[in-house]
Amino acid sequence: MIDIRSLFHKVCIAINRRRFDRKLQGILDTNPIHLGNTPLTLLSMVHHRDVLSYLLAAKSFARFIVPAKVVIVADPSITPADRELLKRHIPEVCFRNAAEFHCQELPKGGTWERLTAIAEYAQERFVIQLDADTVATKAMPEVELAIRENHAFLLGTEDVQQIQPVVQIATWAKGRLAGDDHVQLVAESVLDGLSDQSRWKYVRACSGFAGFPRGAFGKEQLVRISQEMSALLGERWKEWGTEQFTSNLVLASMEGAKLLPHPKYCAPHRANGDTAFRHFIGYVRHTTPLYAILAGQVAAELRSGG
Repeated sequence: MIDIRSLFHKVCIAINRRRFDRKLQGILDTNPIHLGNTPLTLLSMVHHRDVLSYLLAAKSFARFIVPAKVVIVADPSITPADRELLKRHIPEVCFRNAAEFHCQELPKGGTWERLTAIAEYAQERFVIQLDADTVATKAMPEVELAIRENHAFLLGTEDVQQIQPVVQIATWAKGRLAGDDHVQLVAESVLDGLSDQSRWKYVRACSGFAGFPRGAFGKEQLVRISQEMSALLGERWKEWGTEQFTSNLVLASMEGAKLLPHPKYCAPHRANGDTAFRHFIGYVRHTTPLYAILAGQVAAELRSGG
């Protein structure tokens, strides 16, 4: 029997995706990003399939907060034509191959290379990790303040969240284990197994938009966390999702770390009239035409100087 509701949902997503692809072409008719004299590096890992959506994300952000450096950690799928296109729109972009950030002591893939790159670039400037499926539509004073004061920020997932000691997070996570759980929940459930418990804090955030203070951490910290978590989780530590867990742990444990106010910064299905930044995470990306609408709106604003 045909599930009409499911079929309708799939058709709507397909239509909205095509609308988005058409509207996204408008970003090619906008002016390039010019860098400024600021303490900010904007860093993203980009795949071939995401080149145009990355330009939308980067240009929508840079019109409000100008970076001094833009770094693209290039997935192997990035082609020479992709690089030429990106360089036309970000003339001073710095390309790094993802393979440059492979580390034997860390898991491979799953954006671990991106986190390792952040650890390198955070030695010289504040680094913002920006996913290609994000759109900024208003000024972001909380982000500007974080850069100015050099404190970490995280993108929360709920209205009411707090950065907490890891033992509290572990207790919470243990109560939600069902036996076939995502590695992030499993990792959270063993946080009380980390050494030096007083050092670590955690919050369940989204690594798609995150602020890393200058000089606040390095690769050696990632290696230490990975070694301890690998001992606790075994082979599961190699699964996709452990990088986001580690990003949350590192950032939440930094002195002065703050969660961005939700839903001013959120996924699209949580947004309201005050929302300034949206992360179009996969499962809600094209459930409505909003992503397409904002792609067209941002391109039009950029063409008019906005």
